[in-house]
Amino acid sequence: MRNQEVISYPWLGNIYPGDYLESIPFDQYIRNDQPLPEHKPIFDIRDYGAAPDELLNTEPMRLACEACRDAGGGVVLVAGGSYRTGTVRLYDHTTLFVAPDAELVASRNADDLIRRVQGTQDFGEESSGGAFILAIDAQDIAITGGGRINGSGEWFVHEPRQKPALTPFPVTMLPTRAQAKEINTVPGSIRTFYRDRIRYAEDKYGEGKPVLRRPSAMVWLLRCQHVRVENIVLYDSMCWTLHPEACDSVLIRNTVIDDNRHVANTDGIDISGCSNVEVDHCFVSCADDGLCVKNPVYTNRISENLYLHDCTVCTVMNAFKIGTGTRHDIRRVTVENCLFTMPDIYPGSVSGISIESCDGSRVEDIAVRNIRMEKIQCPLYILLNRRNQAGEPYSEEASSLYWGGDISHVTIEHISAWDAELPAILTGFEDRTKAGKTIRKPIRGIQVTDYHVAYRNNREVLHIPDSFDEFLTDYPESNAHGDVDAYGLWIRHADKVALRDIQVTPRDGNTREMIRLYDVNES
Repeated sequence: MRNQEVISYPWLGNIYPGDYLESIPFDQYIRNDQPLPEHKPIFDIRDYGAAPDELLNTEPMRLACEACRDAGGGVVLVAGGSYRTGTVRLYDHTTLFVAPDAELVASRNADDLIRRVQGTQDFGEESSGGAFILAIDAQDIAITGGGRINGSGEWFVHEPRQKPALTPFPVTMLPTRAQAKEINTVPGSIRTFYRDRIRYAEDKYGEGKPVLRRPSAMVWLLRCQHVRVENIVLYDSMCWTLHPEACDSVLIRNTVIDDNRHVANTDGIDISGCSNVEVDHCFVSCADDGLCVKNPVYTNRISENLYLHDCTVCTVMNAFKIGTGTRHDIRRVTVENCLFTMPDIYPGSVSGISIESCDGSRVEDIAVRNIRMEKIQCPLYILLNRRNQAGEPYSEEASSLYWGGDISHVTIEHISAWDAELPAILTGFEDRTKAGKTIRKPIRGIQVTDYHVAYRNNREVLHIPDSFDEFLTDYPESNAHGDVDAYGLWIRHADKVALRDIQVTPRDGNTREMIRLYDVNES
């Protein structure tokens, strides 16, 4: 049985110039001649009543996926048109094959996509089961075929306050630390420039808008093993685009993520609490973090052995990021041979490399190398603080997770960046207990080598404070610290720091030093 779609918010769905990157080289990532897997049964959704028309195909999709499951696995085939449907659940030994002449399109009705699914109760906001493509506790899952999965993202967020900016802003100005703490926007600041163009599901600015319901992921793979996402276009996500969570053995290769770059929270690839993951030769264009590694409280496991390489990332936010959900350990992560760029809208991406531990994670053995950046505001950002999202109880002991985790053994090398706007910030923190004991939490073993940056030669307006906030419990973002007294690298509370071959070309009229060190022990 198929039903007519009932659109939750029919006044939404507009697209504006600059929302999408028009220059994605799809032919370098997606092949149109991929054959169907051999020696596997085929479950064509058309055989179960699916048709590419205005009616929803949720029931035919369910029947095809469950028939594949009951047969012990096979191929669920989507071919011959555009099929709109609610949530698609995949099971063991299933290949979802979206052919080059086909796409799966998410229903614009929130009720078709947001529902509680057994087995997700302990997994944060995703516990609603709010995903378009969903697999839980499954083995041997593949999503492939050369076609497109469309999340209908603009239909779940409010209109932006400002249309996309297609010309550069003449001035770079940050909010002061106090302004960044108190309000979301400061007129004239780069923080305001990009936030005013983001479409939120919430009433972000107290304008009396309703809170919109939307799924929390377009593709959510929870506690799965042996996952492959390859030769597929993921388009217009409504929130996180591709989210493997608590998975083992994941390969993401030759995948294009083509999101609306102004739909809030549309991260590209969020690897949460996973181990043995490779992301190879992907193109990611999105509104939030591009390649992101997390390990929040509810995964309850170590994340390790992650290799991300040969990717291009175009994002409004952070191109590569560890954080912010960081409760359990993250180790042995390598990112190399990537391009981070924002070629066509303004301002540039918030940061290129962002490594954070906020909630107790030990983040260690991280290597980021051979990275080119174009129009990235802050090339490098490393921050340790004690946000403590897990709610650890207070303790006088520095070893308590109340006082945060650790960032150690980080290698940053062979970095080239053009049109930067902000200095790199690398910082741990210092605080005092209720009894007055000093707690010093440095970042440790940081090596930055062959780091070459050139600023965009626009005008800057600086508000350098007399003292610098410790940034103890705030959400980490490079443009929320306010100005610092260095234009190249500003490093504080750090042990065993090695800086070699650092070249940073500032704006004309620069008044700051290239490097400033506070409470830093160099190796």
